[in-house]
Amino acid sequence: MKLKVKIRDTKLTIEKVTIDAGSTVAELVTALARQDLVNESFTGGLKVKGLEDEDLMSVTLHHLFGESERAEIYNTDMTITLTERRVKGNTLAGRILLDYSNLLETAGKLHELTEVEPVRAGTLFYVQQQRRQYFIRMEDAGLEFFHFRDQYDDAFSGTGRSPFLRVELKERSALTPDELKWLRSITLPAKEKKNPVIHFDPERLSQEFLDDINVLIHRIVVIIGRFRTRGEALDARGRHIPAYVQVGEECSVGYIPEEQLEKIRK
Repeated sequence: MKLKVKIRDTKLTIEKVTIDAGSTVAELVTALARQDLVNESFTGGLKVKGLEDEDLMSVTLHHLFGESERAEIYNTDMTITLTERRVKGNTLAGRILLDYSNLLETAGKLHELTEVEPVRAGTLFYVQQQRRQYFIRMEDAGLEFFHFRDQYDDAFSGTGRSPFLRVELKERSALTPDELKWLRSITLPAKEKKNPVIHFDPERLSQEFLDDINVLIHRIVVIIGRFRTRGEALDARGRHIPAYVQVGEECSVGYIPEEQLEKIRK
């Protein structure tokens, strides 16, 4: 991953840095300190904008950038603005060898559930994995993924949304020649609408990120399955959002009031 790093403390410094996309934010800060680009004594209490509750040791760089190419790390002493230097061209994910088997299986399960009883387009799901929080929006074309805090309003918007990730689910007949060629490199394309097309920069796609996507989609499968078993409709309670919450070893599936989510994000 290639980054342009702008550091504003007692002066303004702009540098170009190359670092592995799987590195944590803490590792990036350490690398900047070793290169004397930041004063290590100024790095205490750094936070990632939009992910203020996250430990810098747990946030990997590939989580920082979605369709936006910028991220900000800050404290009272300095601000570090990161701009990803992306390779121009086709952004269809899948140009490197990764294991897609779990994602393909999960996409198949989601298709089976929604074939029996379709989920209304625009249905929003809340998923919390320990301290990481997401909105996942189901649309006719597939799934849209939003960071809970810094993309909250965007997730609820009727138009003009900018999710950090989109996963289209397509029938074989709807695949473009490029998509069909890529999919055939990892599996036999299905006739049904369950072929996942990941819209993400292939230069930044890693196995860890792919596995994270699979987990989030699997949480949606669990929510839909649990609601169906209970005989409850996903959108039956007005301003309540179907949710999957895991904290420690405990997890729960049910509705969470939109009012409660508003309080959480503040």
